[in-house]
Amino acid sequence: MKLDEQPCEAILIVEFFDDDIDDKLQDLAKRKLGQRQLILTDKDVAEQELVWKVRKSGLSLLTACKGEAKPTPGTEDVCVSPERLPEYVNGLQSIVKPMGIEMSFYGHAGSGCLHVRPKVNMHTAEDIAKYRQIAGEVSALAKQFKASLASEHGVGIVRTEYVEEHIGPELMQASRELKQVFDPKNIMNPGKLVDDGTFKIDTKLRYGDGYKIKPPFEPMFGYIERDDSFVDNLEQCNGCGGCRKDPPTMCPTYQATGEEIMVTRGRANIIRAALDGRFGSDDPLSLPELDEALSNCLSCKTCKTECPSNVDLALLKADLVHARQQQEGVPLLDKLIANSDLLGKLGTLFYPMSNFFMRRKLMGWLTEKMLGFTSARSMPPYAAQRFDKWFARRADGRQGGRGKVILWDDTWVRYHEPNVGQAAVKVLEAAGYEVVLAEDRKCCGRPACSRGVLNKVKRLGQHNVQMFTSMGGDEPIVFLEPSCFTMFIDEYRQLKIPGADDVAARCVLFEQFIYDLLSKEPNALPFKNNCSLQASIHGHCHAKAMTDTSIMPKLVGLLPDGSANFLDTGCCGMAGAFGMLKKKYELSKQVAQPLVDQINAMPADSYLIASGTSCRHQITHLTDKPPLHMAELLANVL
Repeated sequence: MKLDEQPCEAILIVEFFDDDIDDKLQDLAKRKLGQRQLILTDKDVAEQELVWKVRKSGLSLLTACKGEAKPTPGTEDVCVSPERLPEYVNGLQSIVKPMGIEMSFYGHAGSGCLHVRPKVNMHTAEDIAKYRQIAGEVSALAKQFKASLASEHGVGIVRTEYVEEHIGPELMQASRELKQVFDPKNIMNPGKLVDDGTFKIDTKLRYGDGYKIKPPFEPMFGYIERDDSFVDNLEQCNGCGGCRKDPPTMCPTYQATGEEIMVTRGRANIIRAALDGRFGSDDPLSLPELDEALSNCLSCKTCKTECPSNVDLALLKADLVHARQQQEGVPLLDKLIANSDLLGKLGTLFYPMSNFFMRRKLMGWLTEKMLGFTSARSMPPYAAQRFDKWFARRADGRQGGRGKVILWDDTWVRYHEPNVGQAAVKVLEAAGYEVVLAEDRKCCGRPACSRGVLNKVKRLGQHNVQMFTSMGGDEPIVFLEPSCFTMFIDEYRQLKIPGADDVAARCVLFEQFIYDLLSKEPNALPFKNNCSLQASIHGHCHAKAMTDTSIMPKLVGLLPDGSANFLDTGCCGMAGAFGMLKKKYELSKQVAQPLVDQINAMPADSYLIASGTSCRHQITHLTDKPPLHMAELLANVL
């Protein structure tokens, strides 16, 4: 639809159903309606889904507009006769244009219901007064059109004061009497629907004239999609409760416990209340309520895309934890986790003694008492040979006819699971690529970011971005671990590291890279004639949030006689070090239970694919099913 290159003021999406529609669509195209048209048929299902995604993302797109003035609900639910909709829209425009206010429209034109929001700044008395005026005039306009004032979303608080002018005094009195009979103590929703003066559209506001949260710290992240502001990202939460939805993904700990504080809205409200001083503390960062909200967030990034307003809790959490560390110092546990790459280097250097000592009960008891790691779970073992050392010593590397790719050997592949890296090299070279490693690379910083050690994250990010920039070229940078991939395409850019955008544009997950290749050239890899395999795939949370994970079963489907399904699962509950901690261990297992149940129900001869190292660790710990990385599956059938 080329909306970036050719912006437009409105999009009309119409869906037609007919047995013989091609000729009719051709006639429609000749009419040249609007500035441009995009006609999609049953052959273009994927493109149709993208079009409907624009509609479904309407609220997020609207509330993401820059500045404090946002499209604000309250007048958005009027439904008129469809044939009078143009006339009604003209009436709305005549109300707001003299005030210099814009309005957004989205919804269901065929039903006569448009969700209309005036763009006002609810932090200023001037715009609040305009908001009240608009609401009153819209109510009068709806009555003039004999429309429904609340057709889909209900009356609630904001429309209560306008109900009587629409249903009349007689029905209003009947409503009061009915409520008195069934709710004599006025317990159920007092002041709503039956007006008692408690609620007006411009009172009891979340914000209000002059309202402003002032964080007691300087945020590290830029919140580049949300006004470059920590507070504006936080205030994106409008309390709609879209995060309190059915499984599987957002929010993992809420899905496990059902507790409001575990969901994005609950966490956002706790953060807002803490920074706003509503807990009565002079030190909001040390509040136990804030710690409970933050420490149980798995930083899965799902809210970044699944939240209707795209509140990025993972960034908010990291910034707040970092701010607390600046006050109180970095705990030893966080320092250790932030240095996972160094620990990996030492662990492989002293192999096999490192693994021997890690398996001792005494070591488990000590790490539990001193650091808080649970002794019920084994630590990831170190490899006998580092992946980068194996790569440097092998003699059978290929130059490749398709060009060069840079394989990012992350901490987990390098020191713990070199088999994953070796499989990836085998597949990429079989496809005709010359594979190289980023020899001067440092840890991407994901372990440090998960613990809020953001000064270290920024130093690592600056080094890695500068390294790729100085290397020159535009070769793809292929990632095996989704959480490392998202550091490059998200956190580095949020830290506003120079050159991060250019490097991010080159980054791609292994699965996407191979899928794109095979989609263009089905014979690019020499697979066995009959793979005859069936696989189930558990998607990594970061991949779900930041990429199109639907390509993973499609990739398996490109193998000769291969098929795969996506498990209907959310987070594995491991989330890096979260599941390793004694105080989080039971919650980690609780989050993982739906995944465990589905894995246990899998056929014995079916492969299990999990791209995240944390996911594989959790699956290995809680089930008997050996998980593979997609690279391992593909390497096995070459």
